[in-house]
Amino acid sequence: MRLVLPAGTMPDRLSDAIGLGPATPLQYLDRLALHNDLFGDDVEFLGLVRQRGRLSMVISQIFLRGEKPEIPQIESFMADNGFRKAGGENVYFRTEDRLAVFDAHARNFVLTEGVPVPFDVIPQYVSGRMEALLALWARK
Repeated sequence: MRLVLPAGTMPDRLSDAIGLGPATPLQYLDRLALHNDLFGDDVEFLGLVRQRGRLSMVISQIFLRGEKPEIPQIESFMADNGFRKAGGENVYFRTEDRLAVFDAHARNFVLTEGVPVPFDVIPQYVSGRMEALLALWARK
């Protein structure tokens, strides 16, 4: 995730300020490790495979059975993990360690045994203008 907001401006929506860009392989692996640490998951990097002349990462992740959670269930789960929702967006921010979780919408969670389990969210440490913007929006 990267800030696409021109300096000195304030967006009407947080999604106008933050853009999803392609991650480098190292960023992707860092996010997997952070996701595992944060949510107690066990996603594993298995290796690389060549497909159509390009390399793709191969991971292993358990299959989650369940249903789509409701937004209040996700908000409660994230709050229990110390996160505040940043505005009306699918972004959560924890100020004490500058950790943001992006793309945290209902399609990226599975409700298993009454608990929303994230599986495709994007955790990332932020700093600078991104940190300031998320801290501001998390207070709204």
